[in-house]
Amino acid sequence: MPVEDDLTAQHLDVYDGKDGWWNPERGVVEPPEDWALLESGNAFVTRTVKAADVYWFAWLARSRSRRHRRLIGIWAPAATIRAAQASATETESARAARRESGARSRAQRYEAEQNELTAAVLALLSFSREHSALAESIATAAGERAATVGSGRVGRTKTLPLEERAALAARAEIRHSHTDYHERLDDVGLDDELYRQVKAETHVAVDRFLDEHRS
Repeated sequence: MPVEDDLTAQHLDVYDGKDGWWNPERGVVEPPEDWALLESGNAFVTRTVKAADVYWFAWLARSRSRRHRRLIGIWAPAATIRAAQASATETESARAARRESGARSRAQRYEAEQNELTAAVLALLSFSREHSALAESIATAAGERAATVGSGRVGRTKTLPLEERAALAARAEIRHSHTDYHERLDDVGLDDELYRQVKAETHVAVDRFLDEHRS
C-alpha cells in the first residue's frame, strides 16, 4: 500500500512483519524512500531526531516467545538522522563534561545529605560517653544505609523532617545489627501473625537497647 502524504506527519506505530512494515489501522505501509531506520541505543540522537517531530515508532510485535512488543527504533527522514548523528559527534566532549559535572554535583549532594543524616542520628542516640564509639558506628552505618541513592529508604525521602528520618534510620540499623530480628524472621515463613509478633517484640528490644546505652 502506498504511503499517503499525511502519514508522514503522524507518529505511527509500525511493526516489522513478514510482508513488510505494517500498522494495525493502515495495514502494510512503506516508509518514504528518503527515510531510514534509526535503531535504539543512542539517546541523544533519538531525542534530536524526535525533536524534529517527523518519525514513526518501529516495533517488534509480540510472539509466542516474546510476551511484550519491543521498540527497536524509529523511522525518520535520513537527512534528519544524519544531522543528529553529526551533532552528537560535534557535541560529545561538551556533553561528556556536563555528565561528569553532574555526577560530581550529585555525589557532593549525596555526601552532604548522608553527613547530615549521620549527625542527626548521632544526636538522637545520645549515648553515654562510654558508648560513644558504638554510637558513632551506628550513626555511620545508619546514614550509609538509609541515604543510599535509589534505595527507597527513609533517608532519601523529603516528606519527613530530618529528626524523624534520623529516628527511623537509627532504629532500623539497631534492629538489623543489634537484635536477633533476622534470625527470628527465618522461622516466620508466611505466618503474618507471627511476623507481627516478631516486629513488636523487636520494637521493644530496640527501645531496651537504647535505654541501656544512654546516659
